[in-house]
Amino acid sequence: MRKEEFLQSLRRALSGDVPPRVIEENIRYYDSYITSEVQKGRTEEEVTAEIGDPRLIAKTIEDTTDGAEENAYNAYNGSYTYEDSGRSTDDMGDTGSYENRGSFHYIDLSKWYWKLLIIAMVFAVLYLVFAIVGGILSLLAPILLPLLAIWMVITIVRMNHRR
Repeated sequence: MRKEEFLQSLRRALSGDVPPRVIEENIRYYDSYITSEVQKGRTEEEVTAEIGDPRLIAKTIEDTTDGAEENAYNAYNGSYTYEDSGRSTDDMGDTGSYENRGSFHYIDLSKWYWKLLIIAMVFAVLYLVFAIVGGILSLLAPILLPLLAIWMVITIVRMNHRR
């Protein structure tokens, strides 16, 4: 695979899943890496084969980027400019488009530790429910047990009178 094909595949695989600045940083990195290796006498095909599949690299970048998710960054790409949004140039990404820098933080619930946390929370809620029900029953037991005994005696007496 040639350098341009590799970089285009990487850009496509990352597009919409990570912030535009992360895409540009990684494209610049791999572009300079491939160029430096070619200057050392290797072919572009050798270097890109050694690096690996751009989709696998993109998946690794997505997994290590905070807030990355599938199509998370498509909504704002190129839709606002400095004049349209009224924001300062500090809010602009490398491409001049509006980059969402709000306080919202995406939590990827597909990670193993979030699944473990959810399972622990479910068990904690179940434990709490059983503890409350058990506590109520233990408080009512001194009252309910004599009532149950009286009910049983009345039932037995009634059965004897019917005969």
